[in-house]
Amino acid sequence: MTDIIEELGYITEGLKKKLIPIIAVIFAGFAVSFRFLDPVLFKIKQDLLPEGATLIYISPAEVIMLKLKIAIVIGIILALPIIGYYVYKTLKVRLGIRNPMKKSRLIILLTSAIILFISGACYSYFLMLPLVLSYLHYLSASAGVVATYSIYEFISFVITLTLILGIAFEVPLIIIFAVQLGLVQIATLKEYRRYVIVAIFVLAAIFTPPDVVSQLMVAFPLIICYEIGIIVASIISKRHL
Repeated sequence: MTDIIEELGYITEGLKKKLIPIIAVIFAGFAVSFRFLDPVLFKIKQDLLPEGATLIYISPAEVIMLKLKIAIVIGIILALPIIGYYVYKTLKVRLGIRNPMKKSRLIILLTSAIILFISGACYSYFLMLPLVLSYLHYLSASAGVVATYSIYEFISFVITLTLILGIAFEVPLIIIFAVQLGLVQIATLKEYRRYVIVAIFVLAAIFTPPDVVSQLMVAFPLIICYEIGIIVASIISKRHL
């Protein structure tokens, strides 16, 4: 545990030296996306708001605060590839990697990360959220409750789950990267599989509504991604033997 904390501290110090380009990308993403969020909010409402439910705002600044929050998140997401690159360079120096990753592999890695993130986001937006939101609305309607959602809470819920699933689908890539750098052994990943599965269900329970359907729809893809990561990392390791 001490070694992990030490490595995180080293990475943090390395990132501090690169704050200017990171902040510049975040600000650029924030400034550009903020101007185009109105049609995005309308599209989310059109796609995911259950029939019979109503969106309202309960404070004067609620919508503007929502747009600010989303714009900041978009800026951070756009900066993640740069942050990842700087983390890699820091670890390369720290761990004394003599054979740095080739540009072709770096491009493949970045492309794979983007594809996996988009896949997770699409799974959340087009499959999980429509089912979960309709199911939750059905439960409320069955109890005779009229569904009137705060726009801030509704959109934040949608974006949070979409981001969580987008990031969750990066797990195979994270596992492969960690194994290739020697940060973790495949045998260790297999040994602690049952604990990871328990942790996944706990996280799913924390980040989803308190119903079994939502938790399962978040937990199962995470487990599958974990297993895919182990399988692909094993194949790559055998090829390098």
